[in-house]
Amino acid sequence: MENSQGVGVVEPHDLELKLPEGGYRLESGGVLKKISVRYESCGAPMRDGNVIYICHALTGDAHVAGMKPGETKPSGWWEEMIGPGRAIDTNKWHVICANVLGGCSGTTGPMSINPDTGKPYGGAFPKHTFSDTVDVFRMLLRDLGVKHLAALIGGSYGGLQVMDWATRFPDDMDRVCIIASSASLNTQALAFDVVGRASIVEDPRWQGGDYYGTGDGKGPSTGLAAARQIAHITYLSRDLLQAKFHRDLQKNFVEAPPEERRRRADAFKTEFQIESYLEYQAKKFVNRFDANSYLHITRSMDLFDAGERFGSLEKACGRIKGKVLVASYQNDILFTEWQSKEIASALLATGKDVTYCHLEAGTGHDSFLTDIDDLSGLMGGFLGDRKPKVMKWQMRHYRHVVDMVREGARVVDIGCGDGTLLNVLRQTKKVSAADGVDIDIDRFKEAVADGNNCFWLDADEGLGMIPDRHYDIAVCSDTLQEVKNPRGLLAEALRIADEAIVTFPNFANYRIRLTLGLAGRLPVSKALPFQWYDTPNIHCITLKDFRALCEAEGIEIVEVKSECRHLFGKFLLALGLKNLGASRITARIRRKR
Repeated sequence: MENSQGVGVVEPHDLELKLPEGGYRLESGGVLKKISVRYESCGAPMRDGNVIYICHALTGDAHVAGMKPGETKPSGWWEEMIGPGRAIDTNKWHVICANVLGGCSGTTGPMSINPDTGKPYGGAFPKHTFSDTVDVFRMLLRDLGVKHLAALIGGSYGGLQVMDWATRFPDDMDRVCIIASSASLNTQALAFDVVGRASIVEDPRWQGGDYYGTGDGKGPSTGLAAARQIAHITYLSRDLLQAKFHRDLQKNFVEAPPEERRRRADAFKTEFQIESYLEYQAKKFVNRFDANSYLHITRSMDLFDAGERFGSLEKACGRIKGKVLVASYQNDILFTEWQSKEIASALLATGKDVTYCHLEAGTGHDSFLTDIDDLSGLMGGFLGDRKPKVMKWQMRHYRHVVDMVREGARVVDIGCGDGTLLNVLRQTKKVSAADGVDIDIDRFKEAVADGNNCFWLDADEGLGMIPDRHYDIAVCSDTLQEVKNPRGLLAEALRIADEAIVTFPNFANYRIRLTLGLAGRLPVSKALPFQWYDTPNIHCITLKDFRALCEAEGIEIVEVKSECRHLFGKFLLALGLKNLGASRITARIRRKR
């Protein structure tokens, strides 16, 4: 059961790292003589192998879960994800999250005191990269005595750090979670950051970064506010903004006296609620964040490219050793679906254990923080160690498929559902790969929780992220009759695998013919347990029709197995009348040679 109290009060800790003599040399050539890291940790007693490290988002911090000292209710930015009985179960795992290098939440950054001057670094803070940030995290873990991670998790900006860490130091962790992120920023995301940074450096109060203790003490607040407003637009989907604000007017503007309305109009202020919302978000941000930190961390993010260091993304992903979960969100314009698929495809092409899921929250990039029900179930299953139990009836149901799969084969199940067939094959045939494809999120989560690698892909839209001939066998178990384009499904199955095994209910079975002929109604049976108005079967397939389709598509039927539970049906099969007697067909096919 989930503990509604979460992890309770979590104290922040500051640790000064043990640096080499002369300090830590950054990739850019600069040197930091002292580095202090602020971090928080919670959960089960820490031991090597039970630690999960979480990399926070761009303007986030180490307070990932629980209450800060003095608070009366939890305020962690991923509160619903972390705690006893939650996806990241603190009864089992010890969770660590630290503030990034260059930030303004306790870890050394532009606001920190420069030991050479006794004043804040300001504009003198050296440029740093993602790799420098990751190196600081690794030094923190070293000084805490952590040698190996159970999992490394990051979303958005944090996901980019995960990419750097997992590709440079693949032996550091068993599992990797990259959520709403990418291998590098797309051009549109770069453009938003460029404009945001320009807003800051063009603010007269920026003063080259040396604004601490000068003027009104606010520094380039106007520029920082503008940068936040620009960025915040990218965090929410167009549909969410439209639904939330429409073109509604601000109540205080509508009710304001004429002179106030004229004043706002003269200042080119609008009366729309969206302006008020963005102003509110900007004000909150300016009160908690530092402009120099924003410049440094967005610059390091923009310059990061996971594939550049190793020559290509595929070569970089080929270095990763742990199991990987990649998740994208619908309507995320900042870290798009295709960018997550790009990572998953590179991992798959290099033979890695990868699961990819596209979550349809629809609220945009911030969904990984706000709409986490599906993500929570997915990640909890991915991090868990559930051992699926294969039942005897499941073995019987899939016996013909099992007979056609050779020992140790690489298998993908297109339309895998909850992964039952994959579990059967892993247990009976010790397949070297047992991957699944499905788009039903609830069944998808079950398949992942059983330890299967799965891809959230619509078979009707193609399986483009899977390389040609990646598998020995593609299974389409009761999938052919449920897709819109059966021909396309067969083509894709025989593109990604040398052979395919197809199963389907045979609509030419004698019982179906009798039911239609005598009762005049569509049948409902164990083989077809649906009323006509809610059946997933959008195509009625017979064995003869299937043979004709294969002939037309240049597909060879290597083997056919027919089955029927009923005595008369078995009699018909014994006579060789497969199309009449079979209630279910299992066929092994391949391209004609």
